[in-house]
Amino acid sequence: MDEDFERLFKRIKEIERNLREYIEDEFRRAIGKFREDMMHIEGMLAPMWHYEGYLRPLYSIVDKGSYYEIYIDLPKADEQSIDIRFRGNMMYVRARLKEEIGFSGLSGRGGETKFHEYREVVELPFNIDPQKVRVVAKRGFVKVLIYK
Repeated sequence: MDEDFERLFKRIKEIERNLREYIEDEFRRAIGKFREDMMHIEGMLAPMWHYEGYLRPLYSIVDKGSYYEIYIDLPKADEQSIDIRFRGNMMYVRARLKEEIGFSGLSGRGGETKFHEYREVVELPFNIDPQKVRVVAKRGFVKVLIYK
């Protein structure tokens, strides 16, 4: 009889341990997803232009399973000047505009704000191996493929 109780308590402890591990894994996953969502929201709330004369391009990241596709919109950019670099989990985007663009009333102080390039730093949820990256630029649109 003691052996039966011992087996039962052993099985209960095993179930308890498995349940605890499952809950911890799910909690870590949920926190990671929440962090990604907050980073995305923070990026959306940041101004799309800077008083020093650069614009922040629009971009999106799509997980395709074996690789990631990152789409970057760079209208009116000089395609020869597009520069995309990687360090750790950061992607740095820079491109000159074909011609300077000016807008009035953006600064809130009157006058005109002029823009001459795009700049953006994108923090990705993974480290990047530059050897596993392919960049395609065409008509102001850039597609970055990052293979896992």
